[in-house]
Amino acid sequence: MAVLVAAALSAHGALSTPAARQAEKKAQTVKLTFDDKGYVVTPSTVTKGVPVKMEVDLDTVKGCMRTVVINAFNVKKTVKAGETTIEFTPTRTGPIEIICGMNMGKGSFTVAEAK
Repeated sequence: MAVLVAAALSAHGALSTPAARQAEKKAQTVKLTFDDKGYVVTPSTVTKGVPVKMEVDLDTVKGCMRTVVINAFNVKKTVKAGETTIEFTPTRTGPIEIICGMNMGKGSFTVAEAK
């Protein structure tokens, strides 16, 4: 009975744990492209602690640049048609480097504290 009451309260927002609050945060969506200067993340700033969905533009991200590495968040994913989303949650603030799997293409984005 207590479990049912807790579930009902949680569903109505009356009961909130840190995990429940984290799950309620909407994902931030950014776009990853590649140009003559390297990887470009748009928008270039995301919020710490809020999940990120990075949509990769396969028209500009080609070759070895499709193996995207974000060491700060233990991300390494090779994107391809049908699998163009990279998901992670930023756990620290500041400038974050993105490199390709061969360390040839580079770029960065910024993680800011939640306001």
